[in-house]
Amino acid sequence: MMRAKLVKSICPGLGCGVILASIGVAFLWGSHPALAKSKPAAADSGAANDSTSDSHGKKGGKKSGKDAVKPELLGSFGDWSAFSVQGKTCYALGSPKERQPKAKVKDTQAYVFISTRPAEGVKNEVAVNLGYSTKDNGNAIADVDGDMFELVTKGNNAWVKNTAKEKEFVESLKGGSKLVVKASSSKGNSTTDTYSLKGLSEALARVQQECK
Repeated sequence: MMRAKLVKSICPGLGCGVILASIGVAFLWGSHPALAKSKPAAADSGAANDSTSDSHGKKGGKKSGKDAVKPELLGSFGDWSAFSVQGKTCYALGSPKERQPKAKVKDTQAYVFISTRPAEGVKNEVAVNLGYSTKDNGNAIADVDGDMFELVTKGNNAWVKNTAKEKEFVESLKGGSKLVVKASSSKGNSTTDTYSLKGLSEALARVQQECK
């Protein structure tokens, strides 16, 4: 299953003033390199580029800021926020409370993005932006209050390695208090991102209400 290209670096914390514009442009038009990457697959070895690629692999030019569709903030819930893009795609977004080692990640951003796209039959698809380049088909771990889930990396991103486990992963996130993501860069540097899960369940409920 191909993953949608839904990620762009944002400022820390969900209250920053530019979040709507930055995600709105990146979400649809691929201004961030990670947007050209899909979930790793056995036959998928293509490199990303700066042109726009949709979920069917079609390429086109970038949209200007005035033409890009900006997401609507549906609400803030604890440490998470819910957004909608024209009612066609909705998502919950959270940033890490802590990143380690600070010296290695001080100039990067990370976040978890959980999206629903009814037209594609997608519900609660999890994408983790790590904020740095990883090894393609590399391993990462998501720890939810002691429950471990394997992730697979490509580009700047990570996804649930076994898609059959994604629903279980989301339910664990909804009922958990803390998510810890451990991954390594393409240079072998290990990082640990710690997320609060406060408000995630409510944010996802709002997402489902908007994108049925």
